[in-house]
Amino acid sequence: MKNSTLVFRSLGIIIFLTGLAHLFSFGVSAGGDFPTSVTETDQETIQHPEATKPAENLDSNTQSGKETDYIIDKWKVVYNTDEYKGAIVYAIKKEGTVFNAYTYQYEDENGYTEKAEGTKILTITSFNASKGKGIYSVAFEGEKYKIDCKIALVDENTFTLSYDYYGYTDVETWKRQ
Repeated sequence: MKNSTLVFRSLGIIIFLTGLAHLFSFGVSAGGDFPTSVTETDQETIQHPEATKPAENLDSNTQSGKETDYIIDKWKVVYNTDEYKGAIVYAIKKEGTVFNAYTYQYEDENGYTEKAEGTKILTITSFNASKGKGIYSVAFEGEKYKIDCKIALVDENTFTLSYDYYGYTDVETWKRQ
């Protein structure tokens, strides 16, 4: 057999197998009910299908426009864990039909503050002026996890954000700055 024939047949088999692998990879989805883990150095969040959908109705009295825009502001969350003692101020902005919260400022337990890098930490996919749903980023042992969360308004200056991830449950209180 000539060398050129052998090279072209080998190349054809490699292309066929590569194409077959790509064909099967399109049928496999990374979606599901499980949060996606990303490395801590990844500053951009992974776009979830829930974040691109228009805000869904939580009940028949869903509010829109200025009646829900009051959530746009700076909100402070106090943490008292082994990993972090202090507070983080988040800036909530409306982008399209969703609200996104970005880190704005860090405050240690002595009151010293430092400007944050503006990482997206929360995407509120639906909100009806009293309760909502979203995707919250939680960092644990060097990994970031995207977790479904629920938001409940306590009063005009306070709301709670709750989530449950494989038995690890937490409720954070966000207070308006």
